[in-house]
Amino acid sequence: MRKIIRGLCALNLVALSVVVGCGSGGGSSRGASTVAPSTSSTPAATTTSTTTAVTTSATTGPVGTSGQLRLLSYNVAGLPQFLSGSSPQQNSSQISLKLNTYDLVLVQEDFWYHASIAGGTTHPFLSAAQTNYPTLVNDGLNRFSQSPFLLHQRFGWNDRYGVINSSNDALSNKGFSVAVHELAPGVEVHVWNHHADAGSAQGDLTARARNFEQMANAILSFSQGQAVIVMGDTNLDDTRPIDVTILSDFMGRVGLTDTARALGKGEFICRVLVRSSANLTLTPVRWRHADEFIDASGADLSDHPALNVDIDWVHTP
Repeated sequence: MRKIIRGLCALNLVALSVVVGCGSGGGSSRGASTVAPSTSSTPAATTTSTTTAVTTSATTGPVGTSGQLRLLSYNVAGLPQFLSGSSPQQNSSQISLKLNTYDLVLVQEDFWYHASIAGGTTHPFLSAAQTNYPTLVNDGLNRFSQSPFLLHQRFGWNDRYGVINSSNDALSNKGFSVAVHELAPGVEVHVWNHHADAGSAQGDLTARARNFEQMANAILSFSQGQAVIVMGDTNLDDTRPIDVTILSDFMGRVGLTDTARALGKGEFICRVLVRSSANLTLTPVRWRHADEFIDASGADLSDHPALNVDIDWVHTP
């Protein structure tokens, strides 16, 4: 079954690359696993495959396999120092060391200081930073995982608004990415990372709505019938009615649940959204701002709070 699932994922990825357009970037491993060309039609893409380092929290019981996944989504404010709303030149290495207590970390705005962000991490599986982009900085989307992932692929937004104003979205190659993560042998979840268009000008609102329409189409194509986790900086503000509608339409089309709402927490533009499948149930059990991401003086290490969500998962044959 595991080989069949991976084969279907590979076929879906070919179709997805045609639908939304591929970007460059792949995955790498700190262990002895191999990095082979992706089955996608885009030559620059790579996939990570291995047979080691499965999630240590997984247990096997009478009803199948279960475990808990400790997630972190973090906009690390990694624009060049003179443009960033934070101090990434000093803070990135401090952020790096604090990522190691999480099973799966998805970061956004990992633009300029990726070596520092990755340098102190001990996760055996991580994505390689994007290359071959036409903008000032790359997409800033990377992942660090304690368990293997494969079919990692990046996609740029079809719509980005603002060059020297409106949050300057067109200066970066922002978009979304996907990979198939192995929770335990034969248990896989599709994990999506994204950073939507920012700002409140009409051009931003239009671009952001189209971002989520594009990503919804991609998820419906690639992750049909699969359990899904969507993490990242949505830039959807619950005080803007149009953003509320965009989020509602996106979640409704894809069949997602907002973990904050499920646990009775307040709205936040960085979100973790989940969808179970027929065989894999995902249940959020904890949602919090990860308040350990501060420096020695107590100042935040980014201009965004880090978001920690713990998810219990149960796989039934």
